[in-house]
Amino acid sequence: MKNDLNLTDLLKDVFSSFDKKVENSGLVSICVEIPSIDLFQVYELLINQYPFSSFWEESDGISYIAFEKCKYVTLDGPKRFEVAKEFNSENFKNLINLTNESHNSALSKIIYLFSFSENLNNNSSSDVPSLEAILPKILITKSGKNCWLRINGHVEGKSSLRTLIEEIWTIRNQVINSGSELIKSSGLKTSFDSPFIDDFSRSLETSKTNMKKVVNRGIQLVEKDILEKIVLANRINIKLKNKLDLVEILKRFKKKQPSTCRYVWKRNSKDILFGASPEKLFSFSKPNLTLEALAGTISTNSNFKKLLKSTKDLKEHNYVIQHLIKSLEVSKITNFKKSDIKVNSFGDISHLQTLIFSKVENICPFELLKNLHPSPAVCGYPKNAALDWINTLESFPRGNYASPMGWVDSSGNASFLLAIRGARCIEENIEFTAGSGIVSGSVLEKEIDEIKLKFESIVKQIFCAKNPR
Repeated sequence: MKNDLNLTDLLKDVFSSFDKKVENSGLVSICVEIPSIDLFQVYELLINQYPFSSFWEESDGISYIAFEKCKYVTLDGPKRFEVAKEFNSENFKNLINLTNESHNSALSKIIYLFSFSENLNNNSSSDVPSLEAILPKILITKSGKNCWLRINGHVEGKSSLRTLIEEIWTIRNQVINSGSELIKSSGLKTSFDSPFIDDFSRSLETSKTNMKKVVNRGIQLVEKDILEKIVLANRINIKLKNKLDLVEILKRFKKKQPSTCRYVWKRNSKDILFGASPEKLFSFSKPNLTLEALAGTISTNSNFKKLLKSTKDLKEHNYVIQHLIKSLEVSKITNFKKSDIKVNSFGDISHLQTLIFSKVENICPFELLKNLHPSPAVCGYPKNAALDWINTLESFPRGNYASPMGWVDSSGNASFLLAIRGARCIEENIEFTAGSGIVSGSVLEKEIDEIKLKFESIVKQIFCAKNPR
């Protein structure tokens, strides 16, 4: 569908396609191409109109905004990747596209958020589901300067189809005019001052004793050869005195951390997960599969040569590389190549990064996820033993921290990140989680400093602070 299409032509084309493809009722999808838009403007305009929304923005790749649920499944029990695969297959099998996709990036997408650990029973201590899978009712996709608006819905005959067409047309006009609409409704932006930073600093200081105890136990486990690596995290909660301006925070993430993927999973107005993740678990755009090893940390203000020569950080990084390669081999993918190791910067923090590339005809993204997650970058090695110790030593369930979030399209292309370097707003509180990887050679104070650095990198963006210390 072209940008200059009018409503009459859209009605005519969609009705004609409906007559050919649908007997009388079914799950249908309509897509129209729209002029290039500012995702932040559109998200700001529409975020409060729908209880559920999700945001995903990359500077180099496909970005999207999703609103409302057309089809969804929430799982609190085991076999989350199997259930996700079934949900994906069933809905794409039933979804009838009534318009032609003008570009591969415009394909229908289902979005996913998993928990870090699988909830093995309904009495799990985690307060988030094992799996949330959603075919959104409204999906806005952007790739480069190309943009598309899609609406999904179940229709019963041409009367309800016309209603769906008129709805996408109304949203299209809102989206195209989002800039002027925001000017009309603009008001004062919420600002934050030192009390918020002070609250965070006090909470960080209070948690330091327990943080040291947990990290020190992790070092002991490695020194005694019980584990080769373990990633241990700390969590800080503070009370919010003002409502966060989520879109402004996303803008700051993009400006200060452009190499990240900015993400949001807004379950409702009182439960919002968001952040700027530096770590892409994998991306698949037929036939190109890319995996990323990201481990080993240093302040961006430091000398990068130290990181490239650090025995401890290189060891930590190599565990991740070995895990990724093993996961590919389990998936019977052996024709891959590695990039050279380099230091990549993500705002205040820089990491060792190695990319692994392969060309494959097809993959099952959920089988790959099952093999990849959790990687030594966020868990440890050996995996099962590290998971057991994480559950023993950490005083909180990780929930969505370091969990896979991403999308799969109707052609099987997919992209998943790890939900790190972010926060979760729950009711009147905001929750931060950060961790560090412990291997032989780890030093307690340096691991504590790494956790603090990761906390501060996100806190100062949220609260507009020059230095949250």
